[in-house]
Amino acid sequence: MRAMMTRQLETPAATLAMPGQPLTQALPATRAVMVWGDDREAPRHWASALAAEGLLVQSSEASTPPSVSADAWVLHATTGLAANLARLRALRQVAPTPPLLVALRGLRDLDQVLALEMGADDVVDASVSPPVVAARLRALWRRAGSAAEGAEPPELRFGALRLSRHEREAWLADEKVPLTEGEFAVLWLLAMHAGTTLPRREILRRVRGLDDHPMDRSIDSRVYRIRAKLGDSDRESPRIRTVRNLGYAFLPSGW
Repeated sequence: MRAMMTRQLETPAATLAMPGQPLTQALPATRAVMVWGDDREAPRHWASALAAEGLLVQSSEASTPPSVSADAWVLHATTGLAANLARLRALRQVAPTPPLLVALRGLRDLDQVLALEMGADDVVDASVSPPVVAARLRALWRRAGSAAEGAEPPELRFGALRLSRHEREAWLADEKVPLTEGEFAVLWLLAMHAGTTLPRREILRRVRGLDDHPMDRSIDSRVYRIRAKLGDSDRESPRIRTVRNLGYAFLPSGW
């Protein structure tokens, strides 16, 4: 087993740049990102590039995810998703709530769907530039922050189900439900509109900041995982219902 090699970049963000590009002044590092990959060079390269975008970055190419605290994780897979499913699963066990972005070489639609179903909050092709990745990470944080602001109650209760807006956590019968940030965002949105049907397009726009796209199944994948974690998948009358050709509805009763 390859020994873990984890390092924190201590070089100021403003002194880092992509190879062949001029140095640019970056914003101060305010968010911690952990880049974990399946080869030796990619995590280091991405860590340097993301640090140049004003992020505080650590990298590791260990065979197991390092036990560190981070505001977001980037899983960089050069050998395809199929060979990294165990890594993705292990990562979500170590860090179940921070936003997780998966970068795959030669990204396919099937890989994107599978990664989202396995707990990723966003998926990109590994060929995209670091500024795009940094922008996507900031979008994940922005959506998480905006969902916790505004005229929304700090907590929602439906029978044995309790949702905390500030902690971004859910409990069912006093047992914590291991939801990812993306899953909690969808559940909170549906619960805020309990008893009404939210169109899938509206959920996608408010949770991911995207317009509807026929190939984007991320909302469907998250609802599927939410149901499973809440014990709603095997119920004859699910409490999170699919409204055919429209969207999803959260029922306030039966919890």
